Amino acid sequence: MAPDSSLYGPHAAGSEASFRGLFVKLTALILLSQVIFPFAAKAGSENVENPGALASLSLPGDSLNADISPANLTRPAPAQWADGTAAVLWRNRIQIPIHDPLVRRYIRFYEGEGRVTFSVALAKAGKFLPEMTEILESRGVPGQLVSIVFVESGFRGTCESCRGAGGYWQLLPATARRMGLRVNRWVDERFDPIKSTKAAAKYLKELHERYNSWLLAVAAYNAGPGPISCVAARCRVKDGMLYGRRLPAYSAVYVAKVLAAMDILRDPEKYGFEDPHLRRPTAYDPVLVTTHLSLQRVAQWIDVPVSRLKELNPSLRRDTMPSSSGFALRLPPGTREKFDLAYEVYSGR
Repeated sequence: MAPDSSLYGPHAAGSEASFRGLFVKLTALILLSQVIFPFAAKAGSENVENPGALASLSLPGDSLNADISPANLTRPAPAQWADGTAAVLWRNRIQIPIHDPLVRRYIRFYEGEGRVTFSVALAKAGKFLPEMTEILESRGVPGQLVSIVFVESGFRGTCESCRGAGGYWQLLPATARRMGLRVNRWVDERFDPIKSTKAAAKYLKELHERYNSWLLAVAAYNAGPGPISCVAARCRVKDGMLYGRRLPAYSAVYVAKVLAAMDILRDPEKYGFEDPHLRRPTAYDPVLVTTHLSLQRVAQWIDVPVSRLKELNPSLRRDTMPSSSGFALRLPPGTREKFDLAYEVYSGR
């Protein structure tokens, strides 16, 4: 016998009402999630290095501190430099895990044993920081990576290593040439602070495009792409964070040194250093020289010391300019007219 439908009628109606209510709630939740989550995703997609990235870079034996929350990198940029030129020094692009043991180790080193060396570098840096950081930023590289120069050369432009690296950014000759610099027996543009910074920015940007991580780019800048590519191939690199195997010990140390210098540079007084006196880059008048010409002769023409010309033209390896490819000579401001008159006579003789 068929069951009496009157026994199920009221229950079926209640189930239908419950189902409709549940459907309405689920629909509302779905619509709400579509509104909320895109904002959360957008907020989390800011182009900053993942604060936990250095956890995989520490040396064996270092106990990792779970608290590696990033420090706020935004440093109040001065409204004007000493000469009244407005500029921006920092962007909030890279997070520093200042509680990482390896980073802390090198912060303590710069505070202690390396204090004198770092102080000298800070004093030299004031002349170069504004323009170098602006060059980096204009090419899509975080300005904070100027801290590489603290580690590589301490802003000693004549610095050369036994491996052949040279200049402010300690570029190898082959890398420098590939980045567009002239490196020969007459001219070595690695020793020019502006041209070498442009080349370093190009190289760092290239490395970042390969690894999608500024930490890996810094490691590869020091060790070369080969070793870091091998590490990256064995690891999972996503959103600027390195998972899995550690970097080689020397690369981890190098990255930690750069980050430690970066942290001190953002607030030198916090660590007992004097804030660098930021200055406008040295002004000059450029002129193209296409004949064999000595600095001594130019100095006599415009009545300035040879040392002044060498200071303005640090890429010249000799006291004579090459005639084959020409050279863009930098003259002290206000001396161009004297030079042009003398050079016209000299070239037409």
